[in-house]
Amino acid sequence: MRFRPSRAIFCLVLMLVISAVLGGVLGGQVRATTKGEDDVDAAVKHFSALLGLVEENFATDVDADKAVYGAIDGMLRTLDPHSKFFDPKAFNSLREDQRGKYYGLGITVTTRFGKVTVVSPPFLGSPAEKVGLRVGDVISHVNGEPTQGMDLNEVVSKLKGPRGTAVKIRVVRPGVEEPIEMSPIRDEIAKFTINNSYMIRPRVGYVKLESFAETTGQELRDALRKLDVKNMDGLVFDLRNNPGGLLQEAIEVCETFLQKGQLIVETRGRTRGSNRPYASQKLNTENLFPLVVLINPQSASASEIVAGALQDHDRALIVGQTSFGKGLVQSVYPLSKNAGLALTTQKWYTPSGRLIQRDYSQISQFDYYNHRETVPPKKDDIKHSDIGRIVYGGGGIAPDYVVEEPKVNEFQTMLVSKFAFYTFVRDFLAKNPPVDRSFQVSDAMIDQFKQHVQKRGVQFNDKDFDDNRDFIRRSIKYEIFYNKFGVSDAAKVLLEDDPQVLKAIDLIPEAKDLASKARRQVAEKR
Repeated sequence: MRFRPSRAIFCLVLMLVISAVLGGVLGGQVRATTKGEDDVDAAVKHFSALLGLVEENFATDVDADKAVYGAIDGMLRTLDPHSKFFDPKAFNSLREDQRGKYYGLGITVTTRFGKVTVVSPPFLGSPAEKVGLRVGDVISHVNGEPTQGMDLNEVVSKLKGPRGTAVKIRVVRPGVEEPIEMSPIRDEIAKFTINNSYMIRPRVGYVKLESFAETTGQELRDALRKLDVKNMDGLVFDLRNNPGGLLQEAIEVCETFLQKGQLIVETRGRTRGSNRPYASQKLNTENLFPLVVLINPQSASASEIVAGALQDHDRALIVGQTSFGKGLVQSVYPLSKNAGLALTTQKWYTPSGRLIQRDYSQISQFDYYNHRETVPPKKDDIKHSDIGRIVYGGGGIAPDYVVEEPKVNEFQTMLVSKFAFYTFVRDFLAKNPPVDRSFQVSDAMIDQFKQHVQKRGVQFNDKDFDDNRDFIRRSIKYEIFYNKFGVSDAAKVLLEDDPQVLKAIDLIPEAKDLASKARRQVAEKR
């Protein structure tokens, strides 16, 4: 039987799914059993006949690719929340995230007042910097197409493209009457997974890990080298909002902090070779400093592998909120037409034997991702760390110290939704001389902000304003640093009074005692 390309993809995905269920996926190759082949053949015949009826009789023309991709998504939803099909555009984006690079211009854009706006200084040496793009520039056209009303992801997709090719953009710049025509040449842009590492206090380092890509292990080693770890009293390792990524990079991160021979993670599955323990293979003589790890409900997958291993071996104290709870491993399969499939093939367990996967059997995928409280973490899966501390499985990594993130109130949400800080800082910077990194927001400036939002017709009362002066001060400073110095420096502003970060710094001495006890126990066993 010959199939159209889209139906061939359906056939291949179906074969992969059936083979995995029957234990026939080996080393990324499909080995369908006779029963599996019969099941695939029958299912594809039914699907092909159904699609044919739809194509011939539906009231309007049918996009066959869209229909097939929707069918694949529906099939995968019956398995688990993390098995996913990627159309060509999504699969290319996934590979960019894994490789840690893409081909584009090197700018950060967002939609403000319905306009695609550059919101952070172009990366150094990037095509955007070479043609003179600035913060506040509005990209009104891409290759002759207006961006007004266009989905932001579509705009970004049009700005990206093969290395060495040009993209024509029209820029509307505040204060300049005529639009500016530019033709930057796309180039390779690195997508770093560590954009912020510095001494947050004297002798206390801070490293923020955004995700896990092929470059993460080396990025972490480089960041620690620059921090001069031999003279550090401790490190705050921030995994908040880190959705995970490559398993191998999670192992490399753990090897940076653990000792040779210590178990990092164990994978278990139905296919041959999937039951495998991963232990540290590297000697670690330098990174012995106390360690505190920050997590929150958006810390998932590889982040949880790292947090779980460091907690089980008493190498770090975990601070923040219970993590997402993703204990499943996906194998990625490239398909024809540049599409791809991420299929769950294993579960993973922490060194103490914890399975941290949240139960998804009784809730929708929407609730699974957006309403974690519908299935609270179980406390009946009790394990113990190396020195006997109780640790829990059954729904994410539970922190040693729970510190909630500050709640955003209605007044704060209203100011952000009205772009009040953006418009104020835009006007402020247009009228004032350049600022440096020692800049602080004065009380007079906060009063000027109050006048600004009043002139814009934003409704509020004086009590709300006075109760939120610290938030206003921090938000103005953040917007100024974002505009003048970029994402990394702006992020530092938010950390200055972050309660989870402050708690982590306070816990450095306790983390030191914990790690010392664990090392003594390891030495005694030897």
